[in-house]
Amino acid sequence: MKRFVDLHTHTTASDGTESPTQVVSKAHAVGLVGVAITDHDTIHGVEEGLRAGTNLGIEVVPGVEISCNWHTHHVHLLGLYLDNQNQELLSLLEWMRLGREQRLPKMIAKLRELGIDVDQREVEREARGESFGRPHLARVLLRHNYVTSIEEAFDKYLGYGRPAYVERPRPTIDQGIQIILNAKGVPVVAHPLTVDVGPKDLITDLVGLRVQGIEYYYPYEQVAGKPETWYSNIEPNCADLMQLAKQNNLIITGGSDYHGRAPNKADLGSLPVPVETLEMLRRRYKELFGFLPTSRGPA
Repeated sequence: MKRFVDLHTHTTASDGTESPTQVVSKAHAVGLVGVAITDHDTIHGVEEGLRAGTNLGIEVVPGVEISCNWHTHHVHLLGLYLDNQNQELLSLLEWMRLGREQRLPKMIAKLRELGIDVDQREVEREARGESFGRPHLARVLLRHNYVTSIEEAFDKYLGYGRPAYVERPRPTIDQGIQIILNAKGVPVVAHPLTVDVGPKDLITDLVGLRVQGIEYYYPYEQVAGKPETWYSNIEPNCADLMQLAKQNNLIITGGSDYHGRAPNKADLGSLPVPVETLEMLRRRYKELFGFLPTSRGPA
């Protein structure tokens, strides 16, 4: 019987709809043997997730997903098995939290110019964790019938280049990779096929910056905002990813990018990420840092 893991999930600490305990409990219920808590730009949910994993007997990988700038593109990095008490990491995430917090009233002001009245306090209540995000604002727009779906909120108002979009501070990709390494984490490129460049250009550049893995197992066919021609190239692009991983000694990881139950989104554990991925991550961790990680970070 094959055993699987899910190394990309989000909780109420960022823009997920379920608490860390709920996510870990669901992972256990669907038969996963490991799950990573990788909230956007925060490790706020990691400790709760680790406690739930200990209680249920399922491995919980402490992680984070950091949004970075790479040239003119936004690229997301997963940090896996990292030390969630590392001060350099915490300082970066606090800087990013403040950037999100300062962006929110600017987006709301832009929406009001469009005749859409949103209460900032309601958005803050929607964001139960410490990480404000556009999905929280999108949910409020949906609740008040300004849009008919979260996807429409991004397509019409909140997506890049849309009328209510506001940029926020991000580290450069080399800064993100180095801070994850300094926090004794394994840096992995999240969903590389969602970046609007050829995977070879992106991966080749990041290998030189010491990235250690790429997210191969991912619900790419469900990514919103991509043209039909892009969807038709998923299989050859995934084949390119696998080849790039082999050529550059990169770990193949993956996950559902779970945010809670939502229409047209992948469910927790729905991708066949083999449990052997955890062993590969542990071996790479030891190569990098000289000792094995534990489910609570560095031993």
